[in-house]
Amino acid sequence: MSSDQSLPDREPTLSEVRAALPDDSRARSLAKGLFYFAITAGPYLATFAACALAPNWPLRVLFACVNGLTIAGLFVVGHDACHGSLTPSQAMNRLLGRLALLPSLHPAAAWIHSHNGMHHGWTNLRGKDPVYAPFTKAEFDRLPRWRQWAERIYRSEPGIALFYLVEVWWHQEMFPKGVQTPRGKAIHTFQRDRALVVAFGLTQLAVMGLAPAPQIVHPAITGLLSIAVGVMLPFMIWNWVMAYATFQHHTHPQVPWYDREEDWSAFRGQVKSGVHVRLPRFFEVALHNIMDHTAHHVDPKIPLYNLPKQQRVLEAAYPDDILVQAWDIANFRRTLRICQLYDYENYRWLRFDGTPTTERLVPERPAAQQAA
Repeated sequence: MSSDQSLPDREPTLSEVRAALPDDSRARSLAKGLFYFAITAGPYLATFAACALAPNWPLRVLFACVNGLTIAGLFVVGHDACHGSLTPSQAMNRLLGRLALLPSLHPAAAWIHSHNGMHHGWTNLRGKDPVYAPFTKAEFDRLPRWRQWAERIYRSEPGIALFYLVEVWWHQEMFPKGVQTPRGKAIHTFQRDRALVVAFGLTQLAVMGLAPAPQIVHPAITGLLSIAVGVMLPFMIWNWVMAYATFQHHTHPQVPWYDREEDWSAFRGQVKSGVHVRLPRFFEVALHNIMDHTAHHVDPKIPLYNLPKQQRVLEAAYPDDILVQAWDIANFRRTLRICQLYDYENYRWLRFDGTPTTERLVPERPAAQQAA
């Protein structure tokens, strides 16, 4: 997008965008919600048990890999429930949300605060949206050398899993600080949710560590290997899958970031800053339409089972504003190369050495804003 592109007279409001959706877009079904929970929780439990009981290590690794994918699927179900969109019953949503987030070890209250409140409230506005906000060149240069290397790793194909593990799961979900900490009564709910997550994690470790396994050298080593394969491997696979999804949702050479609230708008954040990546059909089904992301941001109350239809409606209504891209490993690698640092003054992506990789992605601010 060139810098001479003119701004529209008036951007649509989020209410106007939602008006393009049919009246039944928010229709929720208890039967469908329970169905999606059951068809995802069942394979999770089955693959966890199969991993613990498999007679040889190659089979254990295979079941562990599938288990990691089922954790991601369950998380999407829990994410929907935490938005209150999975079923018509909010009590059922709270129950299913907490249960579905347990295998990914996410305290529900922390996720609701960081994701529903901060990410959805201020998508792609640095300082308020906590996910994958890029550094400026000056900020990157001031980082300690180890942190610079960490950032380089975070924006690499394998390293995105480490980003999610450290910067999202550890710092935002398990041990949040400052504005990322749930407020008021929610802090007590968070503490209970975190205790539940810890208890679930310890139970996983005990079950997998004590399950009979093909002997390797010493029983203690066998037990540790069982834990590594049966608990840690699925957890890292889940981290990579979710990191890939969150990175692709809002990071793209054509998607800008903002650091001034006066330049940001709900339309720019929820509509123009999302990317619909079309995955192969198997992964669309396994991950419950998580990449139909513009529709989800326009209205988080749309259930996951309604998202594909509503995404198509929005893409037809706003074809010039919604970015759609077929999944391709080359495109993913290109995004990682191009989207490393950001020039917030000129709205363009940079490489780690400061070289601009895109033209200006946002037109000049309106005169009224420049004079403010």
